[in-house]
Amino acid sequence: MRTFILRARKSVTKPFDIDDLPAAGNMQVVASCIGNALWVSNNVRSDTIIHVILEGPPTPPLCVTFFGSSVKELPFDERGIAFLVNKAIKKAIKLGKGTKEIAPGITVSRTNFEDMVKHHQETSALFYLHPKGKNIHEVKFPENVTFVFGDYIGMPEKSEGFLEKLGAEQVSLGRVTLFASQCVTIVQHVLDMRLW
Repeated sequence: MRTFILRARKSVTKPFDIDDLPAAGNMQVVASCIGNALWVSNNVRSDTIIHVILEGPPTPPLCVTFFGSSVKELPFDERGIAFLVNKAIKKAIKLGKGTKEIAPGITVSRTNFEDMVKHHQETSALFYLHPKGKNIHEVKFPENVTFVFGDYIGMPEKSEGFLEKLGAEQVSLGRVTLFASQCVTIVQHVLDMRLW
C-alpha cells in the first residue's frame, strides 16, 4: 500500500468558495495533490491512500482522506476535488471524535498530523520528502510505504524532529524545488518503475 500524508498548514477548516481556492489557504494545492496521488490514465490507483491534514483557521485540525480502492466518481479537475474537500469540511462542523464517511472512499476526522503519522509508522515504512534527504533512486522501498510532505510552506522544525524520532527516512527528489503535487507524481512514478 502507498500512503501519502500532506500537511496543509494554511488550508482552511471552514466552508470556502470553490471559485476562489487561493483565498481558502491555497486549497488548489491540496486538490492538485489529491488528484496526482490517485489518478492515472482513465483509472484511479487502488493501491493508494492520501490523507490531507488541514491546519488553517478556524478549527484545525481536520483530516480528509481519499481511499483509491473505494472512491467513486473522483473528478479530474482541482475545482471538482476541492468541492469534495469542501463537502467534508461541512460535514465535520459538528464532528467530535471518530471518523465520518462523506462519500464512498472519502472520510473526515479530527485526527492531527502527529497521530496520523504515528498510526502509519506502525504498519509501514516511513519516508519524509526533504531536499537534503537521500536520492530517491537509491532507496529500496518495501511494499507498504508512507510518504510525509508539506505544502508550499514546508514543515516546522519541531515536526522534523518528531519525524526523526520516529525513524522517518529523509528522501530527496533533487535539488530543484518542486510543487507539492509534482512531488507526488514523481514518487508514484519511481514506485511504478520498481514494479516494471
